[in-house]
Amino acid sequence: MFFFALAVVLTIVSAIRIASEPRRLSNALIVLAALLAWVLTAVSVMNLLEPRVEAAVLAVIAVLLFLTAIGLIAAAAVNGVVVIRREGFRLATVLPLALATVTILGAGLLFTVARVLESHPLPLWFLALLWTGVFFAVGLGLQLAAFSVYAVIYGHLRPPTGNAAVLVLGCGLGAGGTVTPLLASRLDRAREVYDAEVEAGHRPVLVVSGGQGVDEAMAEATAMKNYLKDYGMSEENIIAETSSRTTHENLVFSAELLDSMGIEYQPMIVVTSNFHVLRAAAFTRDVGLDAQVTGARTARFYAPTAFLREFVAIVRGYWKANVALLLGILAAVVLLQNVD
Repeated sequence: MFFFALAVVLTIVSAIRIASEPRRLSNALIVLAALLAWVLTAVSVMNLLEPRVEAAVLAVIAVLLFLTAIGLIAAAAVNGVVVIRREGFRLATVLPLALATVTILGAGLLFTVARVLESHPLPLWFLALLWTGVFFAVGLGLQLAAFSVYAVIYGHLRPPTGNAAVLVLGCGLGAGGTVTPLLASRLDRAREVYDAEVEAGHRPVLVVSGGQGVDEAMAEATAMKNYLKDYGMSEENIIAETSSRTTHENLVFSAELLDSMGIEYQPMIVVTSNFHVLRAAAFTRDVGLDAQVTGARTARFYAPTAFLREFVAIVRGYWKANVALLLGILAAVVLLQNVD
Protein backbone atom coordinates (compact mmCIF):
# COMPACT_ATOMS: atom_id res chain seq x y z
CA MET A 1 0.00 0.00 0.00
CA PHE A 2 2.89 2.38 0.70
CA PHE A 3 4.25 2.28 -2.85
CA PHE A 4 0.74 2.54 -4.29
CA ALA A 5 -0.01 5.63 -2.19
CA LEU A 6 3.37 7.11 -3.11
CA ALA A 7 2.72 6.47 -6.80
CA VAL A 8 -0.70 8.13 -6.63
CA VAL A 9 0.67 11.17 -4.79
CA LEU A 10 3.60 11.60 -7.19
CA THR A 11 1.31 11.21 -10.19
CA ILE A 12 -1.04 13.90 -8.87
CA VAL A 13 1.89 16.19 -8.05
CA SER A 14 3.31 15.65 -11.55
CA ALA A 15 -0.01 16.48 -13.19
CA ILE A 16 -0.44 19.64 -11.11
CA ARG A 17 3.10 20.85 -11.78
CA ILE A 18 2.85 20.19 -15.51
CA ALA A 19 -0.51 21.95 -15.72
CA SER A 20 0.73 24.97 -13.77
CA GLU A 21 4.21 25.31 -15.33
CA PRO A 22 5.27 22.69 -17.89
CA ARG A 23 8.63 24.40 -18.52
CA ARG A 24 10.15 23.30 -15.19
CA LEU A 25 12.95 20.82 -15.86
CA SER A 26 12.41 19.41 -12.36
CA ASN A 27 9.07 18.08 -13.62
CA ALA A 28 11.07 15.40 -15.43
CA LEU A 29 12.49 14.00 -12.18
CA ILE A 30 9.09 13.92 -10.49
CA VAL A 31 7.53 12.15 -13.48
CA LEU A 32 10.31 9.56 -13.39
CA ALA A 33 9.86 9.14 -9.62
CA ALA A 34 6.15 8.52 -10.21
CA LEU A 35 6.92 5.88 -12.84
CA LEU A 36 9.42 4.15 -10.54
CA ALA A 37 6.84 4.21 -7.73
CA TRP A 38 4.36 2.45 -10.01
CA VAL A 39 7.03 -0.14 -10.86
CA LEU A 40 7.64 -0.75 -7.14
CA THR A 41 3.88 -1.04 -6.66
CA ALA A 42 3.77 -3.75 -9.31
CA VAL A 43 6.69 -5.56 -7.65
CA SER A 44 4.96 -5.43 -4.26
CA VAL A 45 1.82 -6.88 -5.83
CA MET A 46 3.88 -9.72 -7.29
CA ASN A 47 5.04 -10.58 -3.79
CA LEU A 48 1.46 -11.71 -3.16
CA LEU A 49 1.67 -14.30 -5.92
CA GLU A 50 2.77 -17.88 -5.51
CA PRO A 51 6.58 -18.15 -5.37
CA ARG A 52 6.87 -20.01 -8.68
CA VAL A 53 4.63 -17.55 -10.49
CA GLU A 54 6.51 -14.61 -8.98
CA ALA A 55 9.87 -16.09 -10.00
CA ALA A 56 8.65 -16.66 -13.56
CA VAL A 57 7.32 -13.11 -13.88
CA LEU A 58 10.53 -11.60 -12.49
CA ALA A 59 12.61 -13.76 -14.84
CA VAL A 60 10.63 -12.55 -17.85
CA ILE A 61 11.02 -8.93 -16.72
CA ALA A 62 14.76 -9.41 -16.19
CA VAL A 63 15.18 -10.89 -19.68
CA LEU A 64 13.17 -8.07 -21.25
CA LEU A 65 15.22 -5.43 -19.42
CA PHE A 66 18.46 -7.11 -20.48
CA LEU A 67 17.38 -7.33 -24.12
CA THR A 68 16.20 -3.71 -24.02
CA ALA A 69 19.55 -2.58 -22.65
CA ILE A 70 21.44 -4.54 -25.30
CA GLY A 71 19.14 -3.15 -27.99
CA LEU A 72 19.64 0.44 -26.85
CA ILE A 73 23.42 0.05 -26.74
CA ALA A 74 23.47 -1.52 -30.20
CA ALA A 75 21.14 1.17 -31.56
CA ALA A 76 23.35 3.92 -30.11
CA ALA A 77 26.44 2.38 -31.69
CA VAL A 78 24.79 1.98 -35.10
CA ASN A 79 23.34 5.48 -34.96
CA GLY A 80 26.74 6.87 -34.04
CA VAL A 81 28.33 5.27 -37.10
CA VAL A 82 25.52 6.51 -39.38
CA VAL A 83 25.72 10.09 -38.09
CA ILE A 84 29.52 10.20 -38.39
CA ARG A 85 29.34 8.93 -41.98
CA ARG A 86 26.70 11.53 -42.93
CA GLU A 87 27.74 14.53 -40.84
CA GLY A 88 31.47 14.00 -40.35
CA PHE A 89 33.57 13.25 -37.28
CA ARG A 90 33.28 15.93 -34.60
CA LEU A 91 32.42 16.17 -30.93
CA ALA A 92 28.69 16.63 -31.51
CA THR A 93 28.39 13.56 -33.76
CA VAL A 94 30.31 11.04 -31.67
CA LEU A 95 27.99 11.17 -28.64
CA PRO A 96 25.89 8.04 -29.41
CA LEU A 97 28.97 5.97 -30.24
CA ALA A 98 30.80 7.33 -27.19
CA LEU A 99 27.83 6.48 -24.96
CA ALA A 100 27.68 2.93 -26.29
CA THR A 101 31.45 2.49 -25.89
CA VAL A 102 31.54 3.84 -22.32
CA THR A 103 28.58 1.65 -21.34
CA ILE A 104 30.22 -1.48 -22.72
CA LEU A 105 33.57 -0.67 -21.09
CA GLY A 106 31.86 0.11 -17.78
CA ALA A 107 29.96 -3.17 -17.82
CA GLY A 108 33.17 -5.00 -18.66
CA LEU A 109 34.99 -3.31 -15.77
CA LEU A 110 32.26 -4.28 -13.29
CA PHE A 111 32.29 -7.88 -14.54
CA THR A 112 36.08 -8.04 -14.23
CA VAL A 113 36.04 -6.59 -10.71
CA ALA A 114 33.37 -9.09 -9.66
CA ARG A 115 35.48 -12.00 -10.95
CA VAL A 116 38.63 -10.70 -9.24
CA LEU A 117 36.81 -10.26 -5.92
CA GLU A 118 35.94 -13.95 -5.95
CA SER A 119 39.59 -14.79 -5.25
CA HIS A 120 41.48 -11.60 -4.41
CA PRO A 121 40.58 -8.65 -2.19
CA LEU A 122 40.87 -5.20 -3.73
CA PRO A 123 41.92 -1.96 -1.97
CA LEU A 124 39.09 -0.23 -0.15
CA TRP A 125 39.86 3.09 -1.86
CA PHE A 126 39.48 1.45 -5.27
CA LEU A 127 36.12 -0.09 -4.38
CA ALA A 128 34.90 3.20 -2.90
CA LEU A 129 35.96 5.06 -6.04
CA LEU A 130 34.39 2.40 -8.25
CA TRP A 131 31.01 2.41 -6.52
CA THR A 132 30.94 6.19 -6.38
CA GLY A 133 31.50 6.21 -10.13
CA VAL A 134 28.76 3.62 -10.59
CA PHE A 135 26.40 5.70 -8.47
CA PHE A 136 27.02 8.85 -10.50
CA ALA A 137 26.70 6.90 -13.77
CA VAL A 138 23.36 5.44 -12.64
CA GLY A 139 22.28 8.91 -11.52
CA LEU A 140 23.06 10.38 -14.92
CA GLY A 141 21.33 7.45 -16.57
CA LEU A 142 18.18 8.09 -14.55
CA GLN A 143 18.34 11.78 -15.42
CA LEU A 144 18.65 10.86 -19.10
CA ALA A 145 15.62 8.58 -18.72
CA ALA A 146 13.70 11.38 -16.99
CA PHE A 147 14.74 13.86 -19.68
CA SER A 148 13.66 11.44 -22.42
CA VAL A 149 10.27 10.67 -20.88
CA TYR A 150 9.47 14.30 -20.16
CA ALA A 151 10.61 15.42 -23.61
CA VAL A 152 7.95 13.10 -25.06
CA ILE A 153 5.33 14.43 -22.63
CA TYR A 154 6.17 18.08 -23.28
CA GLY A 155 6.32 17.48 -27.02
CA HIS A 156 2.73 16.19 -26.97
CA LEU A 157 1.33 19.18 -25.08
CA ARG A 158 -0.89 21.17 -27.40
CA PRO A 159 0.39 24.73 -27.92
CA PRO A 160 -2.15 27.29 -26.65
CA THR A 161 -3.70 29.79 -29.06
CA GLY A 162 -4.19 33.50 -28.49
CA ASN A 163 -0.51 34.36 -28.70
CA ALA A 164 0.81 37.78 -29.64
CA ALA A 165 3.86 36.38 -31.41
CA VAL A 166 5.30 33.24 -32.97
CA LEU A 167 9.08 33.17 -32.56
CA VAL A 168 11.25 30.86 -34.69
CA LEU A 169 14.78 30.08 -33.48
CA GLY A 170 17.52 29.94 -36.10
CA CYS A 171 19.99 27.05 -36.32
CA GLY A 172 22.59 27.77 -38.98
CA LEU A 173 22.54 28.11 -42.77
CA GLY A 174 23.91 26.03 -45.59
CA ALA A 175 26.32 27.08 -48.33
CA GLY A 176 25.46 30.42 -49.91
CA GLY A 177 22.92 31.26 -47.22
CA THR A 178 20.54 28.44 -48.08
CA VAL A 179 18.01 27.23 -45.52
CA THR A 180 18.99 23.76 -44.29
CA PRO A 181 16.41 20.95 -43.92
CA LEU A 182 16.64 21.32 -40.12
CA LEU A 183 15.85 25.03 -40.29
CA ALA A 184 13.18 24.48 -42.96
CA SER A 185 11.37 22.08 -40.64
CA ARG A 186 11.25 24.80 -37.97
CA LEU A 187 9.90 27.35 -40.44
CA ASP A 188 7.28 24.92 -41.74
CA ARG A 189 6.19 24.22 -38.17
CA ALA A 190 6.03 27.96 -37.52
CA ARG A 191 3.73 28.40 -40.52
CA GLU A 192 1.45 25.69 -39.11
CA VAL A 193 1.32 27.43 -35.72
CA TYR A 194 0.76 30.82 -37.35
CA ASP A 195 -2.06 29.49 -39.55
CA ALA A 196 -3.71 27.89 -36.50
CA GLU A 197 -3.63 31.26 -34.75
CA VAL A 198 -5.21 32.97 -37.77
CA GLU A 199 -7.91 30.31 -38.01
CA ALA A 200 -8.69 30.91 -34.33
CA GLY A 201 -9.23 34.60 -35.07
CA HIS A 202 -5.87 35.97 -33.90
CA ARG A 203 -3.25 38.00 -35.77
CA PRO A 204 0.15 37.36 -34.21
CA VAL A 205 3.43 38.67 -35.56
CA LEU A 206 5.97 36.11 -36.72
CA VAL A 207 9.52 36.72 -35.52
CA VAL A 208 12.48 34.96 -37.13
CA SER A 209 15.59 35.12 -34.98
CA GLY A 210 19.21 34.47 -35.86
CA GLY A 211 22.36 36.48 -36.51
CA GLN A 212 25.12 35.97 -39.05
CA GLY A 213 27.82 33.45 -38.25
CA VAL A 214 31.41 33.93 -39.34
CA ASP A 215 30.97 31.33 -42.09
CA GLU A 216 27.47 32.40 -43.21
CA ALA A 217 26.65 34.54 -46.25
CA MET A 218 23.84 36.39 -44.48
CA ALA A 219 22.01 36.57 -41.19
CA GLU A 220 19.95 33.48 -40.45
CA ALA A 221 16.86 35.64 -39.88
CA THR A 222 17.20 37.15 -43.37
CA ALA A 223 17.29 33.72 -45.00
CA MET A 224 14.39 32.59 -42.82
CA LYS A 225 12.32 35.61 -43.82
CA ASN A 226 13.03 34.97 -47.51
CA TYR A 227 11.99 31.32 -47.10
CA LEU A 228 8.65 32.30 -45.56
CA LYS A 229 8.04 34.92 -48.25
CA ASP A 230 8.69 32.29 -50.94
CA TYR A 231 5.92 30.22 -49.37
CA GLY A 232 3.45 33.07 -49.64
CA MET A 233 3.66 34.73 -46.23
CA SER A 234 3.22 38.48 -46.29
CA GLU A 235 6.41 40.43 -45.53
CA GLU A 236 4.53 42.83 -43.27
CA ASN A 237 3.74 39.97 -40.89
CA ILE A 238 7.39 38.90 -40.52
CA ILE A 239 9.89 40.56 -38.18
CA ALA A 240 13.58 39.70 -38.45
CA GLU A 241 15.90 39.76 -35.43
CA THR A 242 19.40 39.59 -36.93
CA SER A 243 21.82 40.05 -34.01
CA SER A 244 21.55 36.93 -31.85
CA ARG A 245 24.17 34.17 -31.71
CA THR A 246 22.76 31.86 -29.02
CA THR A 247 19.37 30.58 -27.90
CA HIS A 248 19.50 32.90 -24.91
CA GLU A 249 20.15 35.87 -27.19
CA ASN A 250 17.41 34.70 -29.58
CA LEU A 251 14.89 35.04 -26.78
CA VAL A 252 16.22 38.21 -25.14
CA PHE A 253 16.79 40.18 -28.36
CA SER A 254 13.44 39.10 -29.81
CA ALA A 255 11.66 40.12 -26.60
CA GLU A 256 13.36 43.52 -26.77
CA LEU A 257 12.28 43.87 -30.39
CA LEU A 258 8.69 43.02 -29.51
CA ASP A 259 8.84 45.41 -26.56
CA SER A 260 9.82 48.23 -28.92
CA MET A 261 6.66 47.45 -30.90
CA GLY A 262 4.47 47.60 -27.82
CA ILE A 263 4.16 43.81 -27.53
CA GLU A 264 5.45 43.40 -23.99
CA TYR A 265 4.75 40.59 -21.49
CA GLN A 266 2.25 39.01 -23.86
CA PRO A 267 2.12 35.26 -24.52
CA MET A 268 4.09 33.80 -27.40
CA ILE A 269 4.89 30.47 -28.98
CA VAL A 270 8.55 29.61 -29.59
CA VAL A 271 9.28 27.19 -32.43
CA THR A 272 12.42 25.08 -32.49
CA SER A 273 13.38 21.47 -33.24
CA ASN A 274 11.78 18.71 -31.17
CA PHE A 275 15.10 17.73 -29.57
CA HIS A 276 15.58 21.32 -28.38
CA VAL A 277 12.17 22.02 -26.81
CA LEU A 278 13.02 21.35 -23.16
CA ARG A 279 16.15 23.49 -23.04
CA ALA A 280 14.47 26.26 -25.01
CA ALA A 281 11.47 26.10 -22.66
CA ALA A 282 13.78 26.35 -19.64
CA PHE A 283 15.46 29.39 -21.22
CA THR A 284 12.11 31.13 -21.79
CA ARG A 285 11.32 30.63 -18.12
CA ASP A 286 14.77 31.83 -17.03
CA VAL A 287 14.45 35.10 -18.97
CA GLY A 288 10.89 35.70 -17.78
CA LEU A 289 8.95 35.23 -21.01
CA ASP A 290 5.30 34.17 -21.06
CA ALA A 291 5.95 31.47 -23.63
CA GLN A 292 5.51 27.84 -24.49
CA VAL A 293 7.70 25.93 -26.93
CA THR A 294 6.71 23.60 -29.73
CA GLY A 295 9.04 21.39 -31.75
CA ALA A 296 9.48 20.58 -35.41
CA ARG A 297 10.34 17.09 -36.55
CA THR A 298 13.98 16.14 -36.98
CA ALA A 299 15.46 13.57 -39.36
CA ARG A 300 15.34 10.22 -37.60
CA PHE A 301 19.00 9.42 -38.11
CA TYR A 302 20.04 12.70 -36.47
CA ALA A 303 17.50 12.88 -33.62
CA PRO A 304 19.36 10.62 -31.09
CA THR A 305 22.62 12.54 -31.54
CA ALA A 306 20.90 15.91 -31.21
CA PHE A 307 18.91 14.70 -28.21
CA LEU A 308 22.04 13.51 -26.39
CA ARG A 309 23.77 16.79 -27.18
CA GLU A 310 20.86 18.67 -25.60
CA PHE A 311 21.01 16.46 -22.51
CA VAL A 312 24.73 17.13 -22.13
CA ALA A 313 24.06 20.86 -22.51
CA ILE A 314 21.39 20.76 -19.79
CA VAL A 315 23.62 18.79 -17.41
CA ARG A 316 26.46 21.23 -18.05
CA GLY A 317 24.22 24.28 -17.74
CA TYR A 318 22.73 23.12 -14.44
CA TRP A 319 25.79 21.25 -13.18
CA LYS A 320 25.65 22.70 -9.67
CA ALA A 321 22.08 21.51 -9.15
CA ASN A 322 22.93 18.10 -10.62
CA VAL A 323 26.00 17.62 -8.42
CA ALA A 324 24.08 18.76 -5.32
CA LEU A 325 21.24 16.35 -6.09
CA LEU A 326 23.53 13.36 -6.65
CA LEU A 327 25.67 14.13 -3.59
CA GLY A 328 22.53 14.47 -1.48
CA ILE A 329 21.22 11.10 -2.63
CA LEU A 330 24.66 9.51 -2.11
CA ALA A 331 24.83 10.92 1.43
CA ALA A 332 21.34 9.60 2.17
CA VAL A 333 22.28 6.14 0.91
CA VAL A 334 25.45 6.09 3.05
CA LEU A 335 23.51 7.20 6.14
CA LEU A 336 20.85 4.56 5.61
CA GLN A 337 23.54 1.90 5.26
CA ASN A 338 24.99 2.93 8.62
CA VAL A 339 21.66 2.86 10.44
CA ASP A 340 21.48 -0.15 12.70
